[in-house]
Amino acid sequence: MPTAMETAFTADDVTYRLTKEKVHAASARLAPADSADPHPNRTWYALVGTHLYYVLDLVEEATGAADVRVKPARLALAELGFPVFALAWNTLLTQGHPGHTG
Repeated sequence: MPTAMETAFTADDVTYRLTKEKVHAASARLAPADSADPHPNRTWYALVGTHLYYVLDLVEEATGAADVRVKPARLALAELGFPVFALAWNTLLTQGHPGHTG
């Protein structure tokens, strides 16, 4: 399946453009997600190269945006061809989390 070369999303009424190059550059500046010490408020991950990164951290670093919502961030990364997934257990599996799906 072909992937987009560029995508856009809106945060706080500002449109941000995201490219594969920006995502790769952001991943070079960020530490990968650490399974031994996971972030307590991050459940969405993106695979960039051979490392996992928190979706929000990656998109905010790549665009300079603040207060990005999870759904547009993960959809933008997926549109660019990056594998995106969530770590979920218990009620997150049966009920979901409105902050991550809305």
